[in-house]
Amino acid sequence: MVRLFAIEEMGPGLWRIGDPLGDLCYLVEGEREAALIDTMAGFGDLAACVRGLVGAKPVRVLLTHRHLDHTSGAYWFDEAWVPAGETSCWDSCDTYGEFMWQHAQEMGTVVSETPYGPRDRTRPATRLVGEGDVFDLGGYTLEAVALPGHTDGSLGYVCPELRTLFSGDAVTPIACLCFPESLPLFTWKETIEKIRRLSIDRFLTGHHRHDFTKDDLDGFLAAADFAADDRGYAWHHGFIPDWEGTLHFAPNGTDDVDSPDFRAVITPGLPVPRKRCRA
Repeated sequence: MVRLFAIEEMGPGLWRIGDPLGDLCYLVEGEREAALIDTMAGFGDLAACVRGLVGAKPVRVLLTHRHLDHTSGAYWFDEAWVPAGETSCWDSCDTYGEFMWQHAQEMGTVVSETPYGPRDRTRPATRLVGEGDVFDLGGYTLEAVALPGHTDGSLGYVCPELRTLFSGDAVTPIACLCFPESLPLFTWKETIEKIRRLSIDRFLTGHHRHDFTKDDLDGFLAAADFAADDRGYAWHHGFIPDWEGTLHFAPNGTDDVDSPDFRAVITPGLPVPRKRCRA
């Protein structure tokens, strides 16, 4: 039996949910309703999983950006709140979903009978969300904040009662700024500084089971500065053929890519091939 969801209770009314590929989403339960921030890659009935945690309370699905490892699970719900600049998310699921499915099968993390949202369900209705929008769950509130860089329309959600930012992929140990929808390094640096000004104690990302704090932001800024002058290495995504860029390994005391202390940035385009020395 393939285990589809790893559920971690992080405190009263807060859960972190992981999928077989290591993608993460967050469930915040208020007195009146709950909010699910991102939805992972779509394997398994995520709506049923969430109902098992919050019962019959209404669940508002809030997406941070368009990429299918954050949006595909939304197919298990009737509607999803999507950043205004990220409404191509369902097209992304249609374009790349088969690659995701094949990869998960090859890894043995799913089987042919595993339910898969983009294949088995219809697109949810799209509701638009933008910076400054506030969702009152009853006891907990979530405010949308623009975090451009990874994508041009990326949003995060601040819960002031938890002093927590749910940041999606806006700031991660391997910062992917290589997509057509990504923005330049200087914009990403502005977003990092914006996070520093928020009234939060931590930010939670879509791919690391680690609480990042404002003390971590200097390392992200240093990685951006390093990438600006570094030649880098050609990078190609493991299973999506047209995702590529230039990978910059920022020196930060560890070469463990799974460590929350690792720092790297992927920028657009491939580097000029290195010349080989003649014997």
